[in-house]
Amino acid sequence: MLISLALSLLPTTLYACTQLPAGSTMWVRLTQSVNSNDAKPGMLVHGFLLESPECDGRAALPIHIPVDGRVVSGHRVGLGFVHETASLQIEFNRILPEQSPALEISGQVINVNNAREAVKNGVMLGTRSSETPQGEISSRLKYLPSLHLYPDPFLLGFKLLFPVFPEPEIYLPPGTDLHVVLKKDVALPEELLPPPSVPRISNDDLLSVADSLDHLPARTFDRKGHEADLINMAFVGSREEVVTAFLVAGWKQSDPVSRHSVMHQFHAFLEKTSYKTAPMSRQVFDGRLPDLTFEKTFNSYGRRDHLRIWQVQRANGSLTLWVGAAVRETGATLSVMHLGFMHHVSADLDEEQHAIERDLLGVDTIESVGSIERPDEPKAMLNATGEVLRTGGDVRLVRLRHDLDPNLVSVAQDAPFKPGSKFSRYVRKEILTVRSDLLRANCFYAVYRVGAAGTRALRAKWAKDSEIKSMGLHAPASSQSQTAVKKQPDDKPQPHVNPEFFGAGFW
Repeated sequence: MLISLALSLLPTTLYACTQLPAGSTMWVRLTQSVNSNDAKPGMLVHGFLLESPECDGRAALPIHIPVDGRVVSGHRVGLGFVHETASLQIEFNRILPEQSPALEISGQVINVNNAREAVKNGVMLGTRSSETPQGEISSRLKYLPSLHLYPDPFLLGFKLLFPVFPEPEIYLPPGTDLHVVLKKDVALPEELLPPPSVPRISNDDLLSVADSLDHLPARTFDRKGHEADLINMAFVGSREEVVTAFLVAGWKQSDPVSRHSVMHQFHAFLEKTSYKTAPMSRQVFDGRLPDLTFEKTFNSYGRRDHLRIWQVQRANGSLTLWVGAAVRETGATLSVMHLGFMHHVSADLDEEQHAIERDLLGVDTIESVGSIERPDEPKAMLNATGEVLRTGGDVRLVRLRHDLDPNLVSVAQDAPFKPGSKFSRYVRKEILTVRSDLLRANCFYAVYRVGAAGTRALRAKWAKDSEIKSMGLHAPASSQSQTAVKKQPDDKPQPHVNPEFFGAGFW
């Protein structure tokens, strides 16, 4: 009787949350495509819960349950006579848990994961197709000292015949991840059961992995010997299980550095689009290049999650352990100082750990999880390019399922989104190009753009310098050797860089 009574009271005693407060956030993954060219107000939008909002510090709802929404507004570019840029507003209004009444919500999109589109007040704002690096140079810098429009007939002919022109319409395919905030409180029904928790890795395995990490460096190093990324992930599983888990989760293995991949990368940069398997800069850990490299992006060249993974040789042979350095890139620029592309990164390494775990849980590839504290490691640091990195100080350990089916990996390629006919898209290119140049190809706008860009750059530099100074950090000097960057304890192996790993080029 007492056991039955205890079991009957278990959901309420362990899960006393009755309301999701306004401001709570969740992640929704779309199960259908939505685009600004065809979207109409009131059109239904369907997805599922990728990550639940939290209540009292824990997930309130199970993942994978349906989430419904609707299009509030949408403006297409069309031929470009009325709008230069597209916009799209989606709000989610219902969560549909199993064996429970539907939850009426008011959910506003605040971010599209790894997208080039900005989101302001819940409205997704499309990119201006004429605002490409080619357009900046040919229509701004060239006319900086000039009041005349189109003084160069050869340049005009080139722009009309061979414009580098990204698609201006907003397109969200199935699998797009949207970050959503609740605008109002949501009452939870009493009969709602708590979601199942992810199993914890055993203490024996945690201690075994912690012992292995104690004998390894905590950072990766670039080709000049500077400390780069932080080891913040670890995985238990075979190579096939690691590869399958990430491919099922929508991540891609990066291409090797080659002439073709560099040209592809440069074209993606010019066209303001994505290169889903772009090569990564070369880093070493414990004297070795990565065994695996994974990345995940959407439609932006400069924004992606990426992860370098190394296999660790275990002395006892009981576990196949992999360690990884995960970081989120938030932008990319051509850098004269670094002689190539420079990627800016998010300082929040803990959020990147969370994002990887969220993606793997979303496709049910995790068996158990755990964390290993590294109290002796700094909580703030700089990478090789002077970007600030912050961490809570733990390595997230993930044991992958051993029964993963490689056939779950989809090899189908997304069909490019091309609204309208080829002729109408060409007409739209010319209309938008001429329209933009009539408004912006003059010295006044060029001075404004240069001034605004310079102001933003100075503010960003001042903010970063202030943050670095407040944390007592120092940017790496190019003359430092790798062993001088960070002194290793005597009982740890000294890291080293072998130049032959890197080869020639700016990678």
